[in-house]
Amino acid sequence: MKYPKLISVSTDKNFFLFLKYDNGENKKYDFSPNFAHPFYKPLENQQLFSQVSVIDGELEWKTGQDFCPFTLYENSISY
Repeated sequence: MKYPKLISVSTDKNFFLFLKYDNGENKKYDFSPNFAHPFYKPLENQQLFSQVSVIDGELEWKTGQDFCPFTLYENSISY
């Protein structure tokens, strides 16, 4: 399956990611369950979490974390 390309992201104080794709879809993803994994634990800091960027269609944080774009698309919900 070919997935649409992620073009922008924003966050909120409840650790949701709001995602916009190149096919016009808007989706949201609750990132908080990922904090159980030590790799994502630093992102529990709201200031760090909000510094997410889209780089070549993928999410990346300045602290070195990234997230699989396919998992993100499959597990997010349209809004």
